[in-house]
Amino acid sequence: MTNNINELGTLYIANRDALKKAFPLESTYILPSAANKLAAAGVTADVDSLKETKKIMKAAISSISYLRGASDLPLLVEMYLAEDAKAAAERIEAVYKIFKKHFTRSEYLAFLAILLGQQLDDEKADALGVRAKKLYDMMKKEHPILTGSEDSTMAGFMALSDKDDEQLITECEECFDLLKKKFSSKGSVQSCSQVFAIADNGSKEKADKMIALYDLLKEGGRKFDKFYGLPVLAAVSLCEQDIKTIADTMLEIDDFLKTQKGYNPLIKDKQTRLLHAAMLTSTAFGANENSKTATLAMMAAQQAAECAMITCAIVASTSAANAAN
Repeated sequence: MTNNINELGTLYIANRDALKKAFPLESTYILPSAANKLAAAGVTADVDSLKETKKIMKAAISSISYLRGASDLPLLVEMYLAEDAKAAAERIEAVYKIFKKHFTRSEYLAFLAILLGQQLDDEKADALGVRAKKLYDMMKKEHPILTGSEDSTMAGFMALSDKDDEQLITECEECFDLLKKKFSSKGSVQSCSQVFAIADNGSKEKADKMIALYDLLKEGGRKFDKFYGLPVLAAVSLCEQDIKTIADTMLEIDDFLKTQKGYNPLIKDKQTRLLHAAMLTSTAFGANENSKTATLAMMAAQQAAECAMITCAIVASTSAANAAN
């Protein structure tokens, strides 16, 4: 791999291993995205420091809060990357309380507070909450059954956009209509459409590039996950590189991951490994985005993917609990 990609992959594996050592019971769905976030920040996590951060988190945030549970690791990583872990937790909790004035409590609303909390003071958080709820209600009107609490996260990112509300919803619907012809998971298609609404370029251009990337990978014998992983494909397709460069980089990283412990085909299926390769490709190329819109869209795409992984963790946890009863 080229040097910067190789460095990112090596740092990702080091952070994944540190997180696994510090928190051996953590969900395998969330660990990769947490390791990716640390790697994107150029940080090599220290096991003892991670454990110390968790102690601070437990003391600062109640275990019955939606900020905990499935969001434990995302919250911990945000605290770990902050200069003052305790202050970061307090700011995130304050923003979450403000968001609760506008949305019903949920893991997804908590996740939004975790992702944006340190960037917002109380006034900005309230204004964001007002606009996010308006956008959420507009999406709910278009898709009353499909739109649920998980969409509060993306509504928050859409509320950061300089585009007006009507333009965002119009582009979201245009992308949705184009993508649903190719992909059957309408919930994942809606997440991708919300991301694309934030990004520049025309709806057809964005949808076509994502579909072309999926088809190119499939022609090469690599079938990308069309369900919870679909927002990751949306994220990587937003990179300014052409689809061949994106696909070649994904496969290069996939070959690297194949040699790493835990990614053996007997342990990790090929689709999941390719999903993680796409995540790392998005991180590598997304770091070079210059415009505010491109940066916001890339950030939203990556968080939509992370939110999808949290959804899987929640579903897995609920299924395990039901099986035990």
